[in-house]
Amino acid sequence: MKLLHVLILVPLIAPLAAAVDVFSYPPSPTGGILGSAWLAVDGSDADVYAYNDFILAGDEAITEVRWRGGYTYGGLYGKAYHFTITFFATNVTGNEPLIQSLPDPVGEPCLANYQVNGNAGETLVGTVGGVAMYDYLHVLPTPFLATGGVKYWIRIVAWQPSVPDWGLSKGTGGNGSHFHYSTGTKIFQNWPGDTSFTLGAAWKNLGHALGGSNGVPSLVGTGRFTAGAAGALALTNAKKNSTAFCIVGSTAIDAPFYGGTLVPAPTILFSVATGSTGSVALPFTLPPAAPPGLTIYVQYWIVDAGAPLG
Repeated sequence: MKLLHVLILVPLIAPLAAAVDVFSYPPSPTGGILGSAWLAVDGSDADVYAYNDFILAGDEAITEVRWRGGYTYGGLYGKAYHFTITFFATNVTGNEPLIQSLPDPVGEPCLANYQVNGNAGETLVGTVGGVAMYDYLHVLPTPFLATGGVKYWIRIVAWQPSVPDWGLSKGTGGNGSHFHYSTGTKIFQNWPGDTSFTLGAAWKNLGHALGGSNGVPSLVGTGRFTAGAAGALALTNAKKNSTAFCIVGSTAIDAPFYGGTLVPAPTILFSVATGSTGSVALPFTLPPAAPPGLTIYVQYWIVDAGAPLG
């Protein structure tokens, strides 16, 4: 048999239960604001944009972005009423985002752009460094698919009706700098301080894949995995016209098995045919009564003479 990638699924009964965190620059305990806001929709010389890089350990479907920020002048001239979350690739230097035009929170070239209608649940968390700080959350309508080991850049921009004084909290854990653009100076440059943000995934890839006669199989989950919501598991690169055993459990045992690792303690076990493409699409709907905080592990084993121990 050959062992596939393992996914850990964390159902979110309420938005603030949060997804599995796959990357985070936590807020600095001493505070500090890094401007990233514009005067929508025409812009001004006071607009500023902050980009920060991140690299994931493995392939992930990012479904949630959380961040912390505040207002340099207390939002005196109008608070954020909309946000834009944008993902960029890295340019040839490897040290800057790939920027192909001047910043435009609506239509510039990028990897993905998400419009957040409203203030992203702006919630006061207290005063840090003399500035009132707020937490924000946005569940992405479609996941951002990130490849492990690849450097990406994220930019979170607040839309304000007048003087753009909103900024991200300084973060910790990075290289101590971010990429910055000011419409007043018209200069792109590295700027001191990491921005604070957290990336969540409803599906967490735990690895453990073993190769077989059709390469290394892949198991990918889609859907928010919220109670009552529809989703699917997609198995690909399995041996064609073979049998795949799906193992589902609520706890992990990580037991040695057929040259690999059996991750779930089996609660549900059933078999499916991989067909002529070596793939299986398995739709599901999480029951509305599923308890908060439930964790489910899913793993496929495929009968394959080309894999370790068959």
